[in-house]
Amino acid sequence: MDASSVAETLPETYRRVLDRVADLEAAGYHREADLVRSDAIAAYSRRWNERTAGRLDRLADRAERVLDGRERPRARYRSRRAGAAFWLADAPRRLRTRFAPHRTRGSDGLTPERPTA
Repeated sequence: MDASSVAETLPETYRRVLDRVADLEAAGYHREADLVRSDAIAAYSRRWNERTAGRLDRLADRAERVLDGRERPRARYRSRRAGAAFWLADAPRRLRTRFAPHRTRGSDGLTPERPTA
């Protein structure tokens, strides 16, 4: 394959991968669809050569095998670093809810207190 033919056929190949991604999502394989989509975007956004065309073909074939039941969908990998980052980002909310004083009606200074008689 020369460079001009790759540039002509690569958008069609990419469209085929995106069609398989839509089929995966329709079948309920959302994680696999996300993984295939992100791999396809990474490949398509780099050099347009034979290697990229082969990578996109393999992604489309893998999606078809998952849809046919010949291959199991992959589980999303979540590193310990990602878990720790989420825990740290959520810390202010956890601290607010744990150490916030219990408010009664009118104690926030915004809602007027009503007499109870």
